[in-house]
Amino acid sequence: MRELTVRLRFTRPSLGNVRSDAPSRGCFRLHRDPHGRVVFLASWHRANMELSAKLLGRHQDEVRKILWDVAVVGEVRPDCWHRRYYKTAGGRTRYAQHECLPAGQVVGVRCVVPPGITDDDVRALFALAGRYKGLSQFGCGDFGLFAVEAVEASCPAPAAERVEGVLLEKS
Repeated sequence: MRELTVRLRFTRPSLGNVRSDAPSRGCFRLHRDPHGRVVFLASWHRANMELSAKLLGRHQDEVRKILWDVAVVGEVRPDCWHRRYYKTAGGRTRYAQHECLPAGQVVGVRCVVPPGITDDDVRALFALAGRYKGLSQFGCGDFGLFAVEAVEASCPAPAAERVEGVLLEKS
C-alpha cells in the first residue's frame, strides 16, 4: 500500500450544495469539515473508481480497497461563486448561487492505493472518472469534470524496514 496525491484540474466548476443565507439568501456553499477544508466523500470517490475500473476493464476488485482522505488539498478562492440558471414550473428563468471550485483550479485528492494498481493505472482511472462523472457536491456529471495534472507520492517509502521479524523489501 502506498499513499498518493492526485492533482486534478477542474474543466467545469465543482459546485457546493449546502444551503446558506450568506452572502445572500438561498446560496449554496461547499461542504467543509470542522477545520474548514472542503470535503469530497469517500463514497463519491469509490463510485467514480468502480465506474472507471469497469470502463478500463481492470482492477474492479482492487479499487474497493483504496482508502480515501475526504479533505481536499487546496484552498477555495475567496468570493468564488457560480450562477446556475434554471426554469421554474411556470417557465420563469431563475438562478441559484453556488460557492465553487472554478474551472482551471487545481486541487489534490489523497488516497492509499493497494500494490496491484500502478501509478499509470491510477492516472487512467482518475482520467476516466474526470471525463464522465467528475467531483461536485451538486450535479455530479454536469459539474465538477476534471483532468489529471499529476500523480505523486505523498510521502517517500522507506527502502526496507523490519516488521515482526520479517524484512520487507521496497517494491
